[in-house]
Amino acid sequence: MPRHGKGSRQKVAAAKGQTYGDRVAQEEAQRVVPLPSMPVMRPGQSGPLNRPTERGREPVTAGAPIGPGSGPSVMPRPTDVPDRELSDRLAAYLPILETKAAQSEASANFRMFVRRVRHLAVRQPGVY
Repeated sequence: MPRHGKGSRQKVAAAKGQTYGDRVAQEEAQRVVPLPSMPVMRPGQSGPLNRPTERGREPVTAGAPIGPGSGPSVMPRPTDVPDRELSDRLAAYLPILETKAAQSEASANFRMFVRRVRHLAVRQPGVY
């Protein structure tokens, strides 16, 4: 999906100071995976601020560990499925990431990121 024309999203752009091959790869990656279009919420689009509540029978403290209403047990819990999917995808790149992290110009933050990816991959059986 190209990023040009009416209703275009972010333009394809590359960071300055890169080699030609890196610049072309970065631009191609932006063309292949376009940014999602997010719906734009305008002020007042949901209705006036002083409109009646949509949950009139629910106490204000619902979901809190104190006060009337149901406690934190009714709050949705994050699942580890997205983390598992992400770590599976990152584990496929682990050999490349470790090679880059071993280079002298790798930053401490990048090395820490690679350690985290390795940790996520080792926690899962059958990965890496």
